[in-house]
Amino acid sequence: MEKITVRAADGASVHIAAQGAHVCSWIPAGGQEQLFLSKTSEWREGAAIRGGVPVIFPQFGGLGHLPKHGFARTAHWTLQSCSNDAQGKGIAVFVLQDNDASRAVWPYAFTAQLRVTVHADQLTIALEVSNTGTETFSFTAALHTYFAVQDIAAASLHGLQHCQYRDSMNGGQLCTETADSLQITAETDRIYLNTPPELHLQQPQQVMRIKAEGFADTVVWNPGATGAVKLSDLEPEGHQRMLCVEAAAIGQPVVLAAGQSWCGQQQLQVLPATDQN
Repeated sequence: MEKITVRAADGASVHIAAQGAHVCSWIPAGGQEQLFLSKTSEWREGAAIRGGVPVIFPQFGGLGHLPKHGFARTAHWTLQSCSNDAQGKGIAVFVLQDNDASRAVWPYAFTAQLRVTVHADQLTIALEVSNTGTETFSFTAALHTYFAVQDIAAASLHGLQHCQYRDSMNGGQLCTETADSLQITAETDRIYLNTPPELHLQQPQQVMRIKAEGFADTVVWNPGATGAVKLSDLEPEGHQRMLCVEAAAIGQPVVLAAGQSWCGQQQLQVLPATDQN
């Protein structure tokens, strides 16, 4: 599968597959891998990659008539540019446009652009969608980020207290988060609505600062032991080494009239375990 490497002047790097414009690896400068990627993922055309950062567009999950999570994550994106800017940041831009295959299932003209920027201890992924046709359309989207964790039992997510969420493990029932520290103890699949712009994924050795712009919602997913055995492309015990925290636009689908554009991004930063400010 075609991939490129984007490297900042300080040594921070990402690997991106052309299929899906899929970020498969992120290593901060002087650091270690921050994204989970299953060792048993199917690396073939048309098959979704298990891990990294899948781009979900124009449908999240099964919330519509399209295949699960839409077509963008298995489509071939075109590399528009790959370079370093004046500050030494590594930047890659991929583009996806409507074609015969996309119009067969979603009959709209669009351009999607994914901009990936890496430097120091930060990774920013920005998704921009433009309506290039004459008809208004709506969509849902997400950056389905798989964070690598050393042990899911020792990881906790902070910032979602008091948020409402749809619990997909309970038929989509609307609930309210009461915990100030969310810990994963079983299969979890939740769509948190209208979430704060900043969350923290805490582990004993580090904190991941997760900032979102343009995406109103956050999905938290881990298959747990029960769901993991049903996933042939998830390595054994893989659920113990990953947590998906996804910047998403689901509760209120994005509506674009002809000529309009929308942009959402997720910015990630690795901090020492003692630093959440």
